[in-house]
Amino acid sequence: MILLARLFEGPNNGMAYAVAPVEGKYRVVPTRNPLADASALEAKGEKVIILYSLSTPIFVEHWRELAEVASRFSVVAGGPHAAGDPITLLKLGVKYVVIGDGEVALPAIIEKELGLTDETPPNTVLKEDGKVKAGRRVYVDPFHKTYSEALSIYPPIEIMRSCRYRCAFCQTWTQGPVRYRPVENVANLAKTYVARGHGEIRFIAPVGFLYGSQDGKTPNIEALTALLKAVREAGGRPYLGTFPSETRPETVTRDILKAVKPYVANRRLSFGLQTASEKLLKLTKREHGVAIVEDAVKTSVSMGFKPVVDIIGGLPGEEEEDVAAAVREMEKLIAMGARIRMHYYIPLPGTPLWGRRPAPPHPLYDEFIKRHRKKVEGYWHEQIKLSMKILKTYEEVRRYLHTPLTTPSSSAR
Repeated sequence: MILLARLFEGPNNGMAYAVAPVEGKYRVVPTRNPLADASALEAKGEKVIILYSLSTPIFVEHWRELAEVASRFSVVAGGPHAAGDPITLLKLGVKYVVIGDGEVALPAIIEKELGLTDETPPNTVLKEDGKVKAGRRVYVDPFHKTYSEALSIYPPIEIMRSCRYRCAFCQTWTQGPVRYRPVENVANLAKTYVARGHGEIRFIAPVGFLYGSQDGKTPNIEALTALLKAVREAGGRPYLGTFPSETRPETVTRDILKAVKPYVANRRLSFGLQTASEKLLKLTKREHGVAIVEDAVKTSVSMGFKPVVDIIGGLPGEEEEDVAAAVREMEKLIAMGARIRMHYYIPLPGTPLWGRRPAPPHPLYDEFIKRHRKKVEGYWHEQIKLSMKILKTYEEVRRYLHTPLTTPSSSAR
């Protein structure tokens, strides 16, 4: 059995996580041309499965390729887009769609393809005899290795899976109970990363400063310091509270920053306000107000950190008064010493806001960005194009399949 791992431009971190648990048992081969490579291997008598790790941006760029490949070969699709919209992928011909922890899904899928079992693989949906079937849901603790030697990819180390918060623009919280990677496991991984020349150790966590939290919402200083100290002792330089382990404003306190500062390599801290509109804060279920973000900015600056505050424009239902409130607050945060990271709302399948269209990009945001070019970062204009492309792509897929899909309604406000 050969696993063809479809790689795209970019880091391909999801694919590394997908193949890491199985690459010691099966041959993993990277591919940029899955049709040609699979055909060549099949001509040699090899049995092939083609793997896709799909984010929504990857899906909108490559869905036609995916459909063509799936019409000829067994395809396994995983990643956040697969978890958010498995039915569309099945309609496009994907044989197995992984909607949960892949560490148990992919080995079972391979066994099914080899004829070793008839059971539906866990955390997987598939179509048999015209019916959609779902395997049992299994949640695993994150202890598998996080890198792929076959693909030479060493992603940030996932230290926290799922989230206790329920932000409406996010899908992370749908992945079951919150689980943490043990400190000893992180330390061993860090040693490997350092030995392979990857001394900068970044982490994947929905809320970086909640690693080890017993209730998923209250920071655990002992766990945080143990994690960071272990990475330092392994020879690594840990980055926590910055991409891709941003945190929440409630966790940015003097006690936390005093505890982590001796160990973290970063002085940037990223946390979200997302919107200054009380109406939209409730809609997005952020569970905090504006004041807590201002406190986090003050605390960060006073402790020698550089706060970067995330703002999302174009949230569904956003009106001019909401935009004006956001701009006023961003002006205030910049005056307090923060940088602003601007985002345009991207509709993502599997999130509560999927089904509602973005609000049009308001000119007040562009004016703000022009006034503060040196204090604003992000991919505002690129994300506007991506958001529109997602909506357009779903219309194209609907026409291709001649069936309605869960595309955001044109009448939603």
